[in-house]
Amino acid sequence: MAKRTKVYFATDLHGSSKCFRKFLNAGQVYGADVLVLGGDLAGKALQTIVRQPGGRWRCEFVGTRYDVSDGPEVDALERLIADHGYYPYRAEPGELDALLTSGGIDAVFGRLMDERLQGWLALADERLRAAGRRLYFMLGNDDPASLRRILDAAPWGVHDEGIVVPLDESHEMISWGFSNVTPWHSHREQTEEQLGASLATLVEKLHDPARSVLNVHVPPYGTGLDDAPVLEDLRVQTQLGQVKFAPAGSTAVRDLIERTQPLLGLHGHIHEASGIRRIGRTIVINPGSDYSTGTLNGALITLERDKVAAHQLVRG
Repeated sequence: MAKRTKVYFATDLHGSSKCFRKFLNAGQVYGADVLVLGGDLAGKALQTIVRQPGGRWRCEFVGTRYDVSDGPEVDALERLIADHGYYPYRAEPGELDALLTSGGIDAVFGRLMDERLQGWLALADERLRAAGRRLYFMLGNDDPASLRRILDAAPWGVHDEGIVVPLDESHEMISWGFSNVTPWHSHREQTEEQLGASLATLVEKLHDPARSVLNVHVPPYGTGLDDAPVLEDLRVQTQLGQVKFAPAGSTAVRDLIERTQPLLGLHGHIHEASGIRRIGRTIVINPGSDYSTGTLNGALITLERDKVAAHQLVRG
């Protein structure tokens, strides 16, 4: 029987510690040889928990009011907030307003991002090193570039953006976490021309593009893996009471796949558009993301020398 390599891929965790723990456990659960974590690692919002008289803490989080005591109760509340992808921050009364007025909120947010990611990577070292399970990761378009230094210093795993990495003796992978231009003006975006140039430079480094894996955060245009809600003035548009969708992927990514025809494309970015498609011989996958519920969407792929032997979406 031909040698097989099993790859587990997930993306767009957006700060959810629960999803990250599930990602680490997926290697053992699915028997994966390699774990690949796509972009958008950082969370999007800070959640204050405000000190009250008598050693209590109070906040309103995702529609629920919490009034908890110091110690295990507030610790559990912080874990709940982190599992949803937010950054809990214990604040004195009026502290948040003062931080907003002084401009100090960005420094607090940045510190919490750093601490969360460093904690994740320490946990990955603890869980994966003993098993020798390989791990690759990168930033996405929503991640500030300052987080690169933390990925570069990871005790276990490889920051794979912009380089060629081996999945086994037959297959290489190239990775790129920038997206095309979005309405949100996120941290890491490129024009289609810039994306095409970046990806072409990476492809030139591959020994055998026909056996390669393309791990690019933004999905190829017009594949159904990129159908996103239509926005106007950053407001979701509807028609007859239903959300309107339209392709928001990258034409540069699609053009590259059509020309190069790698074995596999791994994508994310558009959370609502999970699925598996083909572009010629290339299988392209977007597992989607439900990070805010603590549910981890992923893809399990089995590679043989010249083909994708098996592929499926998994959820847990």
